[in-house]
This record gives sequence, C-alpha cells and structure tokens, in this order.
Amino acid sequence: MKTEKKLLNDEYAKKIFRSEDCREYVASVIAVVLNLKKEYVMENLTLINPNVNINENVKDQEVDTVYDTKENYINIEINYRNSKVSKIKNSAYIAQLYLKQVKPGEKYQIKPIVQININNYDYYKKNKFIYHSYVMEEEYHIVRDKNIEIYDINLDLLSKMDYNEIEKMNERDLKWLLYIFVCEDKKLRKEVYGGSEMMKKVNKKVEDYGEALDAYLFYDKKALDEAGMYEMGMDDGIIQGEKKKAIETAKKMLKKGIPVEDIVYYTELSIDEIEQIQKEENASEKSEE
Repeated sequence: MKTEKKLLNDEYAKKIFRSEDCREYVASVIAVVLNLKKEYVMENLTLINPNVNINENVKDQEVDTVYDTKENYINIEINYRNSKVSKIKNSAYIAQLYLKQVKPGEKYQIKPIVQININNYDYYKKNKFIYHSYVMEEEYHIVRDKNIEIYDINLDLLSKMDYNEIEKMNERDLKWLLYIFVCEDKKLRKEVYGGSEMMKKVNKKVEDYGEALDAYLFYDKKALDEAGMYEMGMDDGIIQGEKKKAIETAKKMLKKGIPVEDIVYYTELSIDEIEQIQKEENASEKSEE
C-alpha cells in the first residue's frame, strides 16, 4: 500500500522541529543524517533564535529551525515549492549564519554550517533519497570550503514507498523518521510508530491540531507542484487560493468552538477577518431558519 502524495504543512513541520517535546526526534534526524550518536547530539543541541538575517529589508527572513552544537550550526529547512525564491533564501541563510560568526577585531573562528533541506521534490532529479553537497572545484572536484555542507532529502521518493517497507525500519533509518511528513492516514502512522515513545510524541503534535485542521494540516502535492511554476508570494492566484483555504479552515474551527485567538494563530488571518467570518456565518444560519 503506497502513501497518498500529501505533505505536512511547513508551519507545523517547523513547530515539530522547534518543539522541546520533540527534542529526541530532532536529535535522531540529525544523528542519522550526519552519522553521529543520538546521545551525543542530544547533549549538545541548543535551539537558537531563528531570526538570523541581518538585513532588515529582506522579507521572510526567518529560518525554519537552527540548532547550535559544540561543533557546528544545523539549519533545517522545509521546502515545499521548488522555486527560485526558496533556493535564494536557503543560500542566504547559510551566508547569514556564516556572517553571524564574524566579529570585527577578533580572530575568525567559524563553526561549520550544515543545512538539511527536507524537500517535497527531487532536487537533482537522480531518483535518490538523500544528496550531500559541498562547494567544490568543477573539474577536479576538490572541496573549496568544508565549513559548508548541504543535505537535500527527497520526500517525493518517500511518498512513493509502500508503508509496509517503512514499517520494517527503525529510528536509525531516515526514511522511517521522515515518513510522518508524507503520511496523512492516522491509522497508518499509528501502525508504523506505535512501538516508539519518541514518535508517539511527534505524532501527537500532528494530531493535536485537531480534526478541524485536517484540511489545512497537509498540502496536496500535485497542487504544490503546479504552484512551483510560480514564485512564492508573487502570484495573485496562489495568494487568493491560500486565503480561501484559510477562510474555509476558520469556518470549520468556529463551528468546533475553537477560540478566536487559536484560529488567528493557525490560519494567520486577522482578528477582524475572523470576526467578520463569524458574523457572516451567523447571518447565514439565521437566514436558513
């Protein structure tokens, strides 16, 4: 049985990677990618301020997640649209993490920067699950700077796998750890992760958003791929589509009796917009009576 091509909304994915409750999970992902012991990563992992961009004129300057360790900075990015904008942002984050460490008048002591890109697409189109990149000379393949490493993970390949294959894996396999990002089916998630206390915490984070958020929690991959033809935030149709989806989600949450403050948080609509939706819904109900 293959997983439907759905992908966990990046806002909720970021919450998982920033959550103290999911610290062990984050350490496990980093440990597997970098081939380290999970216990070592757990001991030395510190979440830092995600606002690393020093240029206040750059829009959307907040990274998804950055951790500081004794030896390096780990930048985890969730990339759902394969666009020029996301590529530029990811490169900019690496540059800013580099510049963040440069102090005028002091001897340069740069911690290596590792960027882990969790992509809903195959970055190099070679049908691999994970790619490892350095900055290197083209002809001789000599690494120019070992202080920058990039890992690109292909969730599209993972979404095509039979869940029975995933179920046989364990936490030392990156496919098993990241399967939760592509599996919308609650029953399948419980079957795969039921024996893991660590993954129960991650799965609870997903399910805690509630039934009213189900339509908003997972992205439709086909729609995202189509949207990838445009630059994020630049196409009016995409903006209107996202706004419409947020309004429909707000209506569902209002019917469930979810507080306005929570609806604002999850949908990113304003309080005035939520109150207007509520008035319209109340008026519609009265007219039907």
